[in-house]
Amino acid sequence: MSTSLYSTIELLERYELESEIIMVDYNPPADRALLKDILHLNGNRKYVSVRFIEVPNSIHTAYPQSDKMPMNNMVARNAGIRRARGEFILSTGIDVIFSTEMIAFFAHKNLDRNSSYRTSRIDVAQCVSAYAQDIDKLMESCRNNIIDVHFNTNPGYFGDTDLPALHTNNCGDFQLLHRDVWNNLCGYPEIDLIGTHADTIFSYMAWLYGAKEKVLREHFYHIDHPARWLKPVYTHVLRNFRALYAQLGEEVMALKEDYYALAKKASEMSGEQSEIELKGISMLSKDAYTKIITDMASGIRELNYNTKEWGLGDIVLKDDMDHSIPHL
Repeated sequence: MSTSLYSTIELLERYELESEIIMVDYNPPADRALLKDILHLNGNRKYVSVRFIEVPNSIHTAYPQSDKMPMNNMVARNAGIRRARGEFILSTGIDVIFSTEMIAFFAHKNLDRNSSYRTSRIDVAQCVSAYAQDIDKLMESCRNNIIDVHFNTNPGYFGDTDLPALHTNNCGDFQLLHRDVWNNLCGYPEIDLIGTHADTIFSYMAWLYGAKEKVLREHFYHIDHPARWLKPVYTHVLRNFRALYAQLGEEVMALKEDYYALAKKASEMSGEQSEIELKGISMLSKDAYTKIITDMASGIRELNYNTKEWGLGDIVLKDDMDHSIPHL
């Protein structure tokens, strides 16, 4: 988290990009310090304001399965998105590192309010965090410690619809849209505690709304860690598939279904369980989220998944706002 936050602030200041970073401190443990008290920020910032929004335990315990997971992912994200002051809002995580090229793009390009911006996630080894205080060495370390690249390996159409197969591969780590799109669609679907496939559903909500997808060449890095919902063997097999895709391109797409079947069979044979399975947490199935998207596309259901109170809009949350930078 500190590597992500400090490097992002450094790059935004370097490129003089007026911006704010919102950290949602969701369900903070009662016996531990708040994020705003342990993340020591440089006070000599000219362009970047940082806000800490606190969502207390009393809110989290109202959700089903709250005793099994400490965070409702999409509610936490929506709480920040709803309260953001910027014209364009990027939903991302606390384990990402933006490249200098990405921040330069933000600083020097006029973004289109009718577009949904995406890019491919690049996984890097955890060792890169050793250079958190030196942005240039951090960029070099990221380039030299690449583990995986999450390309869009979904060409064609979505299911039986005429919708294009969007770049939804780990899309929740980078979704950039105009604030009006986020607000008019009432944010991410607040489906379940994990927010399973909510980022994918939102990608299609935005497309159907009129915010067409633009995939950027500029990239960002993601500090690698085990996935809560994927078994290690499953991840390993698919990483091999993406490695082939990176080298050979579209000609390996004919093998995609075989690789996914192999990943599933190998994970079943291994007897491994994901963190989510071990905790007995229910998630939205692939068939269920596919039906939600197809029903939206056909007009059977509205695009807006949430009510007008999305993102805890009916609740006043503690907001430690940086008033020293009065832009936005």
